[in-house]
Amino acid sequence: MKPPATLAALFARYFVQTMVVQFILLLGFVALLIFLTSGADRDRIEQQMDGTVRMIQRQLLAQPPARRPAELTTINELFAYPIKLLPAIPAGLGDDARARLASGQSWLDYGNELLYAPLPGTRQVLQLGPLNQEAEPHNFLQTEWGLFLLWFGFFGVPMGVLVYLNLRPHWQSLTALRRTANQLAEGDLSARAATLKSPLFAPLGSVINDMATALERQVETRQALAHAVAHELRTPVARLRFGLSMLDEAEDDDERQQYREGMERDLTELDELLNISLSYAKLDRGEVALQYETVDLNEWFDDLIDLMQPLRPDPLQLSLDCQPGSATFDRKLMYVATRNLLLNAFKYASSRVHMTVSLGSGQLYIAVEDDGPGIPAAERERIFEPFQRLDRSRDRATGGHGLGLSFVRLIALHHGGHAHAGVASLGGARMAITLPQHPAAN
Repeated sequence: MKPPATLAALFARYFVQTMVVQFILLLGFVALLIFLTSGADRDRIEQQMDGTVRMIQRQLLAQPPARRPAELTTINELFAYPIKLLPAIPAGLGDDARARLASGQSWLDYGNELLYAPLPGTRQVLQLGPLNQEAEPHNFLQTEWGLFLLWFGFFGVPMGVLVYLNLRPHWQSLTALRRTANQLAEGDLSARAATLKSPLFAPLGSVINDMATALERQVETRQALAHAVAHELRTPVARLRFGLSMLDEAEDDDERQQYREGMERDLTELDELLNISLSYAKLDRGEVALQYETVDLNEWFDDLIDLMQPLRPDPLQLSLDCQPGSATFDRKLMYVATRNLLLNAFKYASSRVHMTVSLGSGQLYIAVEDDGPGIPAAERERIFEPFQRLDRSRDRATGGHGLGLSFVRLIALHHGGHAHAGVASLGGARMAITLPQHPAAN
């Protein structure tokens, strides 16, 4: 396995790359500057040297040919650069240089800093230069390596500090994210990324934390669901085992038929329990896609009340107070949620159940109140957990698996809302859901 990179290695890589690119760009810029200014410099130098060249030509021509080398030696003592008298035009010069010299004009070899000038009336050519005679460096900083160190000090060190200061918060954020990811991978679902200093990775930290929170909740829900299902299976399985033992001991067909019917009811209960548990798990995983529709509130909730009237125990009264208007939600899921709210109220109400529907501030609010014994404050959150039931002494209806209100909370969360319990104006419990409003999908 490849060892993880370090901040020093990452800094060295980017710093070296930056400096190499900067050095290449600097050399390229200097070369381009020399190329663009070489023509103007050549003309300027030729004009500046014109008087010197004429003076040397006149001084040499004043001497007989035999005396000219000695005179040139005397002239050389007056200049910082060497002066030579060539017998002819150098073979290495190009056609342009030869044409200029043949016409009696000077020619500057810019690259070698050599100035050529014809000696009038002869085939000889004066060579002046190299014109820029560099003196020996007085200290190390005047050498090529010294100049490189100066460049590195003025540009490299500030660049290195800048790269490090910009790279460090990103590296720290990446390290924190990697540490959090490793903790999550090792099973520590409570791990969260701290507030990240890097503006580049701060949103990623928030996404990882939200993902970890959702994952932790799903794992806890599934564990609770698995434990609850296992617990719920014990009762019908025990009854089935008892029925099987009693079936062998039955004395007549009527008694055996009675035990068979009881076992059929237990098998039906097991099947319902497994189906509803699978539906709950599927909804909890977010595998149920929402189908938003815009509905008329009065019409939809009037139909709901009509459907629930046959399920209303006598002598309960069921009433509705619905604000006019329209709202958007998933019809099928909302039917399950509101139906479960009403069925839960039917279990505990003494004589009256009242549903309230209202709109405000972009929220749809649905509440079901009853005049039953109410819900203790300590149990108002617990009742939304899977397989949680209130005290059976206050539940005059039997059956059910304690998933009704859990479905209500899941459906509300699936819509981006929430479910909560409180005290009703009727004296019993108020179970309510609040849903944000979204435009209906086309």
